[in-house]
Amino acid sequence: MGIFPQSIRWRIQLWYLLLLAVIIAALLVAFHRNQREIKYQVLDRELSNPITRLLPSLERRPEPPPRGRRLPRPSLLDDFEDELRSSPEGNARRSPHGGNGPEPSERRRGNLDEMVEELAENKIFVIHWSRGGGLRFASANSPEELRSFPGGVSREGGRVSKKTMQGYREIIHASPNVGILMVGASVEPIETDLSKLKTKLIGIGLLIVGGGFLVGWFLIGRSLKPIETISGAAHRIAEGDLSQRIKISGNGSELGQLSIVLNETFEKLETSFEHQVRFTADASHEMRTPIAVILSKGQFALSKERSPEKYKDALQTCVDSAQHMRTLTSGLLELSKVDSGEFHLSPELGNLENLTSEAVKMIEPLADERGIKIKCNLQPIKAEFDPSKMRQALLNLLANAVKYNQEEGEIEVTLNKIGAEIVWSVRDAGPGMESSALKHIFERFYQVDKARTRTGRKGTGLGLPITQAIVEAHGGTISVESEIGKGTIFQVKLPAY
Repeated sequence: MGIFPQSIRWRIQLWYLLLLAVIIAALLVAFHRNQREIKYQVLDRELSNPITRLLPSLERRPEPPPRGRRLPRPSLLDDFEDELRSSPEGNARRSPHGGNGPEPSERRRGNLDEMVEELAENKIFVIHWSRGGGLRFASANSPEELRSFPGGVSREGGRVSKKTMQGYREIIHASPNVGILMVGASVEPIETDLSKLKTKLIGIGLLIVGGGFLVGWFLIGRSLKPIETISGAAHRIAEGDLSQRIKISGNGSELGQLSIVLNETFEKLETSFEHQVRFTADASHEMRTPIAVILSKGQFALSKERSPEKYKDALQTCVDSAQHMRTLTSGLLELSKVDSGEFHLSPELGNLENLTSEAVKMIEPLADERGIKIKCNLQPIKAEFDPSKMRQALLNLLANAVKYNQEEGEIEVTLNKIGAEIVWSVRDAGPGMESSALKHIFERFYQVDKARTRTGRKGTGLGLPITQAIVEAHGGTISVESEIGKGTIFQVKLPAY
């Protein structure tokens, strides 16, 4: 026993469950990653927006130096120290337009503090370094471990980098006038939400897989139910009840088509079995009669001394019975080949007109004994056929026409081509048959009422079944038409090549 159980139902169920679990897991992982990306994108936007607001407050454009000499550019750190030492009351200066009010540096400082406090309320921190790497400003909520100058940061202007370090999401902006500005926030709330989402997705995935297992179990069981029906019917047939058939609705499905094929097979099996039983019974019955006659005549001849004429009559009766038995056994052997699939043809190109003429010549002595005339209306037709088998079929039809004809009657044999068919017919002038007999005329051992034959000869009832097997083996059909008092016509149709 391998990894999977032997049951087809469990194998299908496990493969289905595995496929469903893989698909659901892939979808949920993709969804979780998408949510992570969305949340970090939202956080990045929340961190990027303050940068555009902070830059004007941190930027200080230097005054142009006097012509002829270059002055050193004041650093922003000096501006921040002057602003921290100045107070609003003592350092209020007149504006360039003559009004009283704070200087621009003081206004920038006030706006910066307000923005930093506002960002702190939203759990966003701000850290500012000079281009040289010195710390110039850090909000109160900024982590201590992040206040050292970050390594690997480009100090060229206009560069923005994003990264996540030590549990914080950071956006770093480098500017030649401002220096290095970092705006960041803790990613713990996002990771907490993502962890909760992960737990929910796992629960949802398990529910979906569990529900899929139940639905799959129901659907697979319903799909495999016809197999149980087929198995049950086959088991009952194996026990001997050949009348059993598979009853499955929905013949359009694969199992429905299979049930149709199996029902046809079972029907053929039942028919074959019935034929075999009837064949055995009929053969036994047919063989019993000549054997009984031979035994009876032999015991009659041996019981006491008889005259030569009596011995001759007894021996002739035994010979006739033995001849009948030989004909019967030959027919049985031929039909057994048909039933076993060993009935093979050896077709060759020939002329049906010549074959028919030969068969007529062979049957003429029997017809002359009763004064029966045979008329032929034959066309020269070439076809592929097995000469010996086709001659046997034609002789069977001609022998029946002689046997079941009236004294000094007539037999008409025709051969012509009509369209794509070769039509070959044998008509006699006998008493004819009733319609009820026509239904069974090609059954094995079936014989019409004995009064139909004027000779009193009894056949084996195997000639017409053998003829039918030969014609059908050539791809043709044989039919019979008869009317009481008007004779019988046997018609053979073969495909013309």
